[in-house]
Amino acid sequence: MIDFYLLTNTLKQKIRTGWQEVNISSERLESVAEHIYGCLMLAIAIDSEYSLTLDMNKVIKMIALHELEETLMKDYTIRDKISKEEKLAQGRECVRKATEGMIKQEEICYLLEEFNAHQTKESIFAYHIDKIECDFQAKIYDLNGNFSLEKALEDLVYFGDEAKLIKEKVKTASDVWIEYDKSRYQEDEIFKLLIEKIQGLSQKNLS
Repeated sequence: MIDFYLLTNTLKQKIRTGWQEVNISSERLESVAEHIYGCLMLAIAIDSEYSLTLDMNKVIKMIALHELEETLMKDYTIRDKISKEEKLAQGRECVRKATEGMIKQEEICYLLEEFNAHQTKESIFAYHIDKIECDFQAKIYDLNGNFSLEKALEDLVYFGDEAKLIKEKVKTASDVWIEYDKSRYQEDEIFKLLIEKIQGLSQKNLS
């Protein structure tokens, strides 16, 4: 237990690579642990306001553990030249090492395999939470004047055929990521509404 906690505690100091890559100008950048916290709070809020037919105990565990691999490997972003298969393989190995000797190692590993597969209702919900929390944080940085539109537009080269259409729609830095992620939620009314609400936030919402 102590070894596991000491390892996961390092995520409090591990800064999210994506914010460094887009040169967020905030004096203090979000850590991986803070991203996890944000995901948990979003899940709790959504569960409070909607009648979800989900095993929320499983959802909360998935969200709490979904960045466990980053205790022992790089926080990869869209800018890294690594295949999805290689990233998953590295992550699987790191989770095994992080949970070595734990009685419930297999349960933890299985939960993360389920999360990464995006096949069950719980894993899809947890995956959507993981993605939309990033958009939420991007919007907050944007409203605080910490996110440059010029820098955000650099990511368009990774968006393939969608890039041109996205560029025509964006007005702010966070719009770049939000417009790209909207397609993820077209079949989920809760997240479809939430991403629109996030995009529509203004400075007064932060005061």
